[in-house]
Amino acid sequence: MTSPTPRDDAPLIAADRVVGAAPLPTEKTLKARRNLVIQAGRFVLLNARIMKMVLKGHH
Repeated sequence: MTSPTPRDDAPLIAADRVVGAAPLPTEKTLKARRNLVIQAGRFVLLNARIMKMVLKGHH
């Protein structure tokens, strides 16, 4: 007798959650994502890092 194999489209269950499911963000994370001041700061920092790489690559 062979053991049943799970279907490819069936979710794997571990304890009380679906394996492979992304965790939900916390309320603090959601507020930070909505805050325009934080987003502007992150935008400036990201652009500065990219510019640093670009300038470093041009001799």
